[in-house]
Amino acid sequence: MKRFSRCVGFLLSVMLFPGCATETPGTWKQPKVEAEISQRLKLSSITLTAAAGGYTGTGTAADGETYKLKITQDAAKGRLEYVAEGDRGSSEDGFISLN
Repeated sequence: MKRFSRCVGFLLSVMLFPGCATETPGTWKQPKVEAEISQRLKLSSITLTAAAGGYTGTGTAADGETYKLKITQDAAKGRLEYVAEGDRGSSEDGFISLN
């Protein structure tokens, strides 16, 4: 009976919260991507546009440097990769993954 109760509890949680179990950096929506990239790159503003496989856009740091951003999402791997090229010659790249 305990095993049955655990199975029912698990199934209910999956049915009631389907987005929570499957959301990864590879499937994040634009507001979440903007928040995470802004935090990682310490941007004071960010503007993204949907592109094939992710987003492109620009961001501005507190010191005024402007970055061209390219963000690629891979839903199968649950991974988001980013490249930021600054107008003053700086660059940064990285990834976000739950694995």
